[in-house]
Amino acid sequence: MELNDLKLAWQELDRKLERQYSMDLLRLREERGQRIKSGLRPLAWGQALQMAFGVVCVILGSVFGLRYLGTAHLFAFGLIVGVYGIALIACGGAMHALLADNDYTAPVVTIQKRLARLRETYVRSGLAVGLVWWLLWMPFLSVLMMTFFGVDLFRNAPAMFAVGGAIGVAGLLGSWGLYRWSRQPGRPRLAKWVDDSVTGASLLRAQAVLEEIKRFERE
Repeated sequence: MELNDLKLAWQELDRKLERQYSMDLLRLREERGQRIKSGLRPLAWGQALQMAFGVVCVILGSVFGLRYLGTAHLFAFGLIVGVYGIALIACGGAMHALLADNDYTAPVVTIQKRLARLRETYVRSGLAVGLVWWLLWMPFLSVLMMTFFGVDLFRNAPAMFAVGGAIGVAGLLGSWGLYRWSRQPGRPRLAKWVDDSVTGASLLRAQAVLEEIKRFERE
């Protein structure tokens, strides 16, 4: 009877410890989940500003393009600015959809997968709307100069487009080539460095919080 009582006591103690561990883990997940959620707010604000800038680009490009509908190069510049604005809105909207679809009290593996998808979308969209500035600055500057000062850069400074276009194409291809080269097998450290350099600080902090939860679960 004493041996059975001892076994029952140990079993009861194990159950209590298991319940305590589960409660501690749940509290940790809730606390860290709130930290992740609040830590990602700057990212959400940044994407909202990006979308607002996209709306400005769409309006500016549309008005400009319609105003100079009969001038091919000016219409093209307005169209480029407008399309870029649509891309900004689309990328920002995709990020907001992923941010809203996260349950930060879910198991670590689930959150990790969602953050990985969020990070991948952020990197790809950032590259898409960022690298084009190697060339986009020329039509964008042309639209602004024509709108506010009535100066047609394409006609008054054609050399700027020739030199800027050559440098822009080289820079765009070089940047994209470096990114693709870092993706090849055998360069995990370079790939991580490239990803970290273009990943927002909010996502990096969220990943660090997840590592805290993983360490607690292992202990």
